[in-house]
Amino acid sequence: MRFIRNEIQIPKQLVSPEKRKTLPFILLIIGVGIMIVGVAGFFSAFFFNEMIEARWPVRYRDIQTYSLVVAGSGMLLYIAMAVVMKIPLRKTTYYRVTTIVKGEPFDPPRKNDYTKAIYARLHDLSDEWAYFSEVKPPDTDFVIPQVLVGPGGVFATQPIAENPERKAFKDPGPEFERASKKLGNAIGQSVLPVTIFSNPKLVVIYKDTCKPKTRIMNIRDIYDFFDNQKRKYSETVQKEIEQKVYDLIAGTQPGS
Repeated sequence: MRFIRNEIQIPKQLVSPEKRKTLPFILLIIGVGIMIVGVAGFFSAFFFNEMIEARWPVRYRDIQTYSLVVAGSGMLLYIAMAVVMKIPLRKTTYYRVTTIVKGEPFDPPRKNDYTKAIYARLHDLSDEWAYFSEVKPPDTDFVIPQVLVGPGGVFATQPIAENPERKAFKDPGPEFERASKKLGNAIGQSVLPVTIFSNPKLVVIYKDTCKPKTRIMNIRDIYDFFDNQKRKYSETVQKEIEQKVYDLIAGTQPGS
């Protein structure tokens, strides 16, 4: 399966290859290394405190203090170089620092976004299938989480992880169904909305507590469902549909 994203959605490196060769970046990496040494020293002193006090003329708490000073100096060096290189310090996490050090694209998980989980299930579908995320049909504020376009049709998916029996549960089904119809009107093709739950029990509960307006499915069954779809479009028609869906992507940057 092809995962198609627009320019905004594509994960990018927080530090470009050119900047990785500069002195500030080298100092930034050194700062991270110093932090690691300080943190390792702090916890090592705790775990081996009896051995330290038995063999060395120093208290393990003193070693922990020195370790905190080392870790703090490494952190200050990282902050200073991040400011020089204009790397945002807001929401600095272990994952963010790891991607900077390794030079990997920054693509953190988003709360209540199950695009990666759905894609992992459908990854082995043939490349005749195209996968889009954050598609916003005209005349609606509802953003469809995922849209699949393949030889067997166009499908919108809405993953739900909440238990429908919860008092705070708000059924997105009706709005999702309306947005799918508007997407169909915009691209000139029928769109089948599919609500996906993480396990069969939630499927049963949802059907019993709500009035489903979409097809309901367990995530374990989605691969067979899409793989068994009969061909409906020619290659030319499918490309035209894919372009129309692509133009409706309301993408947001990874991490935002």
